[in-house]
Amino acid sequence: VSCIILVSGHPQSLRIDADGSRLFASNYRGAVSVIDIVDHCVNVVPGACYVQQVDTADGAFIYAAGNVANGGGCDGWITVADAESHRRCHCRTRRLCHHRSCGGPRRQPGIRRVVPTERYYQYDAGLVGVIDTATNAVVHTIDLGAVPDAITVTQDGSMMYTTHYDHKLVSAVNLGSYGVTPITLGDSPLGVSLTPDGLQAYVTNSCSLSVIDTVANEAAQFAVGDLPRCVRISPDGKHAYVSNFGDGSVSVIDTIAQCVTDTVDAGGHPEALAVSPDGHHLYVGDYWSGTVSVFSVQP
Repeated sequence: VSCIILVSGHPQSLRIDADGSRLFASNYRGAVSVIDIVDHCVNVVPGACYVQQVDTADGAFIYAAGNVANGGGCDGWITVADAESHRRCHCRTRRLCHHRSCGGPRRQPGIRRVVPTERYYQYDAGLVGVIDTATNAVVHTIDLGAVPDAITVTQDGSMMYTTHYDHKLVSAVNLGSYGVTPITLGDSPLGVSLTPDGLQAYVTNSCSLSVIDTVANEAAQFAVGDLPRCVRISPDGKHAYVSNFGDGSVSVIDTIAQCVTDTVDAGGHPEALAVSPDGHHLYVGDYWSGTVSVFSVQP
């Protein structure tokens, strides 16, 4: 470990911007910690109690999903924050739906008009909303037939993968035709990470790790540490890093040979992960200690 950084709350999601200058650590208690990679200075973007956040390609804005109580129900919101000033852009905050829970946004690359995707749901009416970032309006909804949780989009913006925890499956969505293909896992999925070529999808489940062949749309179990919680892929796509919450380790997977090549003792309870754009540093968020550890790795 080369450095340990104290952040706000319990880090459950780590994102690094395109140029590798800032790390965003978000948590369920309503804040995003913005960490300067060079001097490790930490600023906090306050917000609603959201599950995920994503920054734009130019790093100018952060899109955060949130839930706001409204009478006896709960409204889903997207908050757009100015990343430089670390303040919310109230004039651009948009309510998405009534009495529904709102979850994590994902950018759709390669399309200027529609950038992030946003899921929202009510019981088993699983809908995904597509947002026009020029107007902050929902311009299309995709019916998945089951409650969506985590959302991941391929680098070319052609496919989207959503997890369905209660149904133990992942939906593969063609973003051109909006066709939906269900992929059965046998365990409850938590999140999906894709290799840069989009040919493999690594899925952390409640008690296991699955690897999906995205051409055949078939999943296979993969042995790692205890209670895998997050997967991040190296920029060159050759390695996958898996945080194992249960035994305090990070598994390093060779994505070509499909085997674990190393196990790093991270200590504590590692959950969130991020990899620097050059592949030289791995950031590990420890849930209970509220810290982010920086590891040097070989790309």
